[in-house]
Amino acid sequence: MNVPRRPPSRRLELVAIDRVVRVAAMLLAATSIAANAQCPDGTPPPCRSGMVAVARRANPPLNERAWIVVPFGNVSRAPDLDWLRDASVNLLSLDLSRWTDISVVDDKRVTDLIRELPAPRTAQPLSLNDGLALARRAGAGRLVMGDFFKLGKGARLVANVFNVRDGSRIRSITQQTSEQDSLLTAFGPLARGVLAVPPPSDAKLGATGTTSVDAYQEYLSGVNLLNRFELTDAKQHLLKALAFDSSFALAHYKLSMAIHWGDTRGDTSERAHARAAWRLGGSLPPRERALISGRVASTSGDYVRACATLGALAAKDSSDVEALYGVGECQYHAGLSEPERVDSLYGRFLGSWNTAISAFRRVLQVDPTYHPAFGHILDALSAGTVVVCVDPSVPVCGNDPRSWQATVLRDGDSLLIRPTQARGLTPERLATLQRQDTSRSSLLNLRAARRIAKEWVEAGPTESRAHLSLANVDLLLGNVAPADSELRAIRNPVDRFTRVRALQFRVQVAIQLGRASEGRATLDSLRRETADPVARDRDLGAYYAAFGQFQPLRSAIDGMAAMGKWPDERRIYWQHVPRVLLGIPREGLAADERRYWESASADTLCTGGQPMCRTTLLLQTQGFAPRVPRSWWPHNQQLPPGFRFRLGYVIPRGDTVALHFFQRSMDSVSHARVASGGDEQGLSIVVTEVHLVAGDSARALRSARFAVDSVMPALSRMGTSAGPSDGDWSILLLPRMMLLRADLAAALGFPDEARTWYSRMLDLWAEADPELQPTVARIRAAVTALGGSR
Repeated sequence: MNVPRRPPSRRLELVAIDRVVRVAAMLLAATSIAANAQCPDGTPPPCRSGMVAVARRANPPLNERAWIVVPFGNVSRAPDLDWLRDASVNLLSLDLSRWTDISVVDDKRVTDLIRELPAPRTAQPLSLNDGLALARRAGAGRLVMGDFFKLGKGARLVANVFNVRDGSRIRSITQQTSEQDSLLTAFGPLARGVLAVPPPSDAKLGATGTTSVDAYQEYLSGVNLLNRFELTDAKQHLLKALAFDSSFALAHYKLSMAIHWGDTRGDTSERAHARAAWRLGGSLPPRERALISGRVASTSGDYVRACATLGALAAKDSSDVEALYGVGECQYHAGLSEPERVDSLYGRFLGSWNTAISAFRRVLQVDPTYHPAFGHILDALSAGTVVVCVDPSVPVCGNDPRSWQATVLRDGDSLLIRPTQARGLTPERLATLQRQDTSRSSLLNLRAARRIAKEWVEAGPTESRAHLSLANVDLLLGNVAPADSELRAIRNPVDRFTRVRALQFRVQVAIQLGRASEGRATLDSLRRETADPVARDRDLGAYYAAFGQFQPLRSAIDGMAAMGKWPDERRIYWQHVPRVLLGIPREGLAADERRYWESASADTLCTGGQPMCRTTLLLQTQGFAPRVPRSWWPHNQQLPPGFRFRLGYVIPRGDTVALHFFQRSMDSVSHARVASGGDEQGLSIVVTEVHLVAGDSARALRSARFAVDSVMPALSRMGTSAGPSDGDWSILLLPRMMLLRADLAAALGFPDEARTWYSRMLDLWAEADPELQPTVARIRAAVTALGGSR
């Protein structure tokens, strides 16, 4: 998303908000990003065992103008009114918060305080002593407790106001309704009675924004599901709430948040529902209107305004979960938007991921059940680089010198992110990448992410998104078997994003663990998730090619060529790439490389025809297929800065000294990237190929073993720069690694090792296209020669 440049004064405003949230986040000083725990019941440590008491904490001073509402009791035990127990806190707190000269403890904070009570006491109506204890924990000088009774089709509400300092009752108020549909409007008069004041001048529908009990009940269910990341069911309940009352602003607001976390490609309704919430929320209290205003700004890409609005709420109440979460959201996304320029090379992001993480962690401390806060913490810690595309029309964003890139470094518990203009591998960027490797920043961030993802799974063991997130981090770390266990813990029904992503991971894991038939079955399930054949070929083509079936990927390439109006030379070149990545290049590759190169004198992949872009034009084939006989190589006049780009410079010159230096250097970088948790970029395969070019089979086998044993498990963090647009075809390197290892092991006298990996390949390509059958026949013959039965 392109974000317009903003004047420096707005940036200073965001920096001020950043400082405010950091002050609030200082309450988390004893809890680092890397290590935060919680007990099985969701409370912060130390954990309770039976009736063992939690260590006493000092209560804040009582504020006579601070009010707290605790759940009302269902005296008549009417099942159809059970929802009022928790809803009474939300409804009465909303109406009380319309008065700006008092403060009201947020209902989510009340839920968190109740969780600190021993479990036996929370299963029954709260006693006065319980209510006073909760009020003192919150520093509230006034306590509202009450009961409700079933009366025919209606109900009677009784609210009692207590002075927390001495426990005395100040007043008692009764409100009665003849129908359940009138219950929502009963809390407005009840709130006025509680405060003993006249109605506010802007009283309209009541603080909730709806008079429909059915709509409100669906809303409560939707919010509860959203907090557990059960997005499909959450959206269904929120849509039902709007079906009962289309003017229900809070339902629009929460639905916008649910859509944000789902599969939103082509879905513009996130912003539409945020705007509807603002348009319809005029009767809501100031806090709720501010939350919605921040949401509207975020969905419009105006993160400075969003952080200003939500930061003010967080500064007013450091326990306001919704405000803190909103601050985390806007700070995170502002860290993905176009930076503010500092000089000709460097920029400054308008958002801070450190502030975002602190805000999200504060959310989880106050309300451990508010699980959307986990999401962007993991996103930030899992990112090795940040790329900001200024012009989305450029097919390869990284080739556009107007785009920005930043390497994510780690310093203690903080992230260091400094964006630079995308001008190739400059000395500054190379130095930053080296620092990322030597500091092991990526590995440390991923380990921190795993601890937090594990915390999420423990807090929500039935939540599919929690298991998916932990599986994702495990795959980034190369922990394939634990990732497989997490993926199997995902149960239907789940939202489409979770379902599709889990299936994609399961296909990859099946190949990595040698379960080819399971992988094919999973891929068929994945195929059924996408009705659009164009999108299906684009998204799944590389997966099918890994199983030796090329037609979907070739159709996707032809589709991209037609959409982008590619010249034939470019389309033909990209049809070669899948076979090259698999290690079985087609005939005619060298001639088609040259035609593509010569047709790209005015390179459409880069703005302004940057020389660097043309240097890397043939990276995918010349980097991964250096043994293909060529009478022509690109005429590079100087040594390219990137390792994989240098083959086109070194090999045609026949410089054996340079070739051996290239082997050692690239092998060292490959091992360093794996050890540091960075992007290995398929260097181990290139190293293996270069060893073979140099005639060194023993070193080639060592590199192939390293590729299979150490690189293949961490495929999820590998970028190959293979994919003509926004795709990446790294999965095609899995069969390439296995076949290389098998061939080299067979040639060097390791029959058991060779049979193992040849068998994996035969299982993987059991239904391969006819064009791969000669390779399949060669593998079968090799197995027979090694004494096998395949």
